[in-house]
Amino acid sequence: MKKEIYFAFYAIKKNIKSSAELRTSFLTNIIGMAINNTVFIAIWVFFVNSVGVINGWTAADIIGLLGFNALTYGIVFSGTAGLRRMADYVAGGGFDRFMLSPKNLLVRVATAWFNVSAIGDIVFGLACLVIYFVLIKVSILQIVLAGVLVCISVLMFLSAVITVYSVSFLFIDAHSVTNGLFELFMTPSLFEGGAFQGITRFVFTFLIPSLVVASLPVEILKNISFEKLGVILLVAVAWFFLSVKLFNRGVRRYESSNFMTFGS
Repeated sequence: MKKEIYFAFYAIKKNIKSSAELRTSFLTNIIGMAINNTVFIAIWVFFVNSVGVINGWTAADIIGLLGFNALTYGIVFSGTAGLRRMADYVAGGGFDRFMLSPKNLLVRVATAWFNVSAIGDIVFGLACLVIYFVLIKVSILQIVLAGVLVCISVLMFLSAVITVYSVSFLFIDAHSVTNGLFELFMTPSLFEGGAFQGITRFVFTFLIPSLVVASLPVEILKNISFEKLGVILLVAVAWFFLSVKLFNRGVRRYESSNFMTFGS
């Protein structure tokens, strides 16, 4: 495990250096994504101010929600962006070169590509969380708790991405299927938690665990609940092991397309 983690960080570092060689494009992608997210948050805050508080969710909570969401998205799709290209690798036979590598297969695929614009999401997410901390006047305990919650959110989002794109092994051209499944998971995570009650809250916490990424972390941070913290930690860990198992089972179904794509 230690070797896989070391290789993952090495690959990510190499990808960042490679992407940063074109500095203008690198910075433009980051700034552009940050601006795009700023417009999105303005729309949500305007909406909340117009309709009022919904089940305890205020405009400040929306900022925290999008902070967790953007930071999680940015971390996962900067370091492990290769997962989003899995459908291309499988359909085009490019997956062969990963199977020939002595490194951990999942780590090798995940770190095969770097998404520059995702750094903009990280910057935006951190800014939103800082603003949220100021608005709710966080304590030292809440700051520490926020760090733990970010780790859980990243683990949950990574697990969902692995699960979704492992479907690539089941179809000849899985682009539309994987994109649809990803949106099914991603969309509810962008909505405030107050909109989900009863059965829908159960579904989007355990069956399609979108709320674990941002909504529940905001609720736990705002009204400290170690019980909820334990629940989402168990959900994230369970989904991670499930996602890895699904990936490994999918690999066993893979059949080479016999294309000469053994480049690095």
